[in-house]
Amino acid sequence: MNVSDLPDSMPEKVAVVGDCWLWQGAIQSRGYGSVTDGRGSSVLAHRRAYEALVGPIPAGLTLDHVAARGCTSKRCVNPAHLEPVTAGENQRRGLRAKTHCVHGHPLSGANLVVRDRGTHKERSCRICRAAASRRYRERVA
Repeated sequence: MNVSDLPDSMPEKVAVVGDCWLWQGAIQSRGYGSVTDGRGSSVLAHRRAYEALVGPIPAGLTLDHVAARGCTSKRCVNPAHLEPVTAGENQRRGLRAKTHCVHGHPLSGANLVVRDRGTHKERSCRICRAAASRRYRERVA
């Protein structure tokens, strides 16, 4: 499987960087490549590539850019870097890969809090949790 196997004009809009096939065409606001499906509708470029070269995405599943396969780029359309997974699994993988909270604090060492939620473990930032607790105590006081 190589870039030239992609359908329509897709190969012209792909730059090969290492093992990744980075989409150079239109990019949606969330960072994913976008391509027209031939009927005038816009579809995600990585989904179009996967369906053309591998086959249909199983019902109820979404494509994950798999870090273990060497890729986390939303612009990558290499089907070898994609895996059909449930939306929940895709979200869990993304959260596990986070190294910092939304405020930029590291999610490691003494600043990492791990809570067992029964079905999964939740990672959070100790600094942000302490600030949220302070705000709550001030509100209810």
